Amino acid sequence: MNRKLILTLVVVGVLALCSMLTGNASAAPASQHVTLTGYISCTTCLQPNVCKAQTRLSCIQWWVNQGASYMLVVGDAHYRLSGFEKELAKAAAENSVTISGDLTDHDVVVTSVEINRKEK
Repeated sequence: MNRKLILTLVVVGVLALCSMLTGNASAAPASQHVTLTGYISCTTCLQPNVCKAQTRLSCIQWWVNQGASYMLVVGDAHYRLSGFEKELAKAAAENSVTISGDLTDHDVVVTSVEINRKEK
């Protein structure tokens, strides 16, 4: 075979291999199942000076009805929640909830909501 043809085939093979390897690097990260404990808020209520004249619950209800997403606040971390909206609405009135679901980045697709009530 001709050296030029062999060199061309090698270069094409290397480029094909590189494109296959880098193609997987841009794929969406896999989700992982997590259980997190914190309190419910919403994307708007986390901004400063938004809920001054309202309770946390009434502010969350207002903004979620306007299209904001529920958020779980765990210390300094915030997780956007989707799914189980009726249960999240009830849990928004509580100070501590445990959420289980599939986490991708800072988004959780909720699979269960547990309200943590203090024993008397």
